[in-house]
Amino acid sequence: MENFTVYNEEIDELPIVIDLPHSGTQIPADIQKKIIPDRLLPNVDWFLPDLYDFLPQSGFTTLQNNVHRYMADPNRDLTMIDQNGDYRYEVVYSKTTFGKDIYQDPLTPDQISQRIETFYKPYHQQLKKLIDHKLEKFEKVYLFDLHSFAEYPHEDVKTDDVVLGNRFDTTSDIKLRQFMTEQFNQKGYSVSNNHPFTGGYITPHYGQNPRVESMQIELAYHMYIENRYFGEEELSGVDVGTFTTAKNSLQNIFMELLNYILSK
Repeated sequence: MENFTVYNEEIDELPIVIDLPHSGTQIPADIQKKIIPDRLLPNVDWFLPDLYDFLPQSGFTTLQNNVHRYMADPNRDLTMIDQNGDYRYEVVYSKTTFGKDIYQDPLTPDQISQRIETFYKPYHQQLKKLIDHKLEKFEKVYLFDLHSFAEYPHEDVKTDDVVLGNRFDTTSDIKLRQFMTEQFNQKGYSVSNNHPFTGGYITPHYGQNPRVESMQIELAYHMYIENRYFGEEELSGVDVGTFTTAKNSLQNIFMELLNYILSK
């Protein structure tokens, strides 16, 4: 099992890097044995590799995580080691996003450290390598961190179809966010500016480089999987019509984005 897949690693024609840190579903067999039987592991960025498969096909350098986000979350700061089971602040989750214990026995500090060494650090080493390679040729590089989300009954937050996160225009130029907002609006998507997601660890970490503009793009489940409520569940399929419509819209948006960046 490869922890991640890299597309167009050596292609340096475009100043853009795409990453999908929460798209993986793979769990190593030795870890699977430690998980409580029949425990649901919800809220993956389901089907994003298929939804965005036009990106690597179009020459975009793309890093796709294959490992389940619960194993070690690349979008968390390494200081987030033990936060009493709140997945939002844990690199290695001890509980699901619905607050249920994952493991039959609590993970030891050594097990957590091993997860970080095996899954977390190699992902960031690869992402940094891709960005650094682009910086050798381009004065500015653009990183787009792609995610998806559902709305949950225990979260009193109403979200739009798309959430653009750039830490309130500190990790990318305001004009880039406004451009992306306009593109999504033209396709019928409602767009939220940095609410409730401002960008996890990846966006500000790489965006602190003045030569890197980074943006997190969150797409609601109902816009590409199926137009319904999503609860505590693992997903196995999509509504083909909804999925196809979303893919066509996103492909058009990213082609317009590419033209916008290359014209600057």
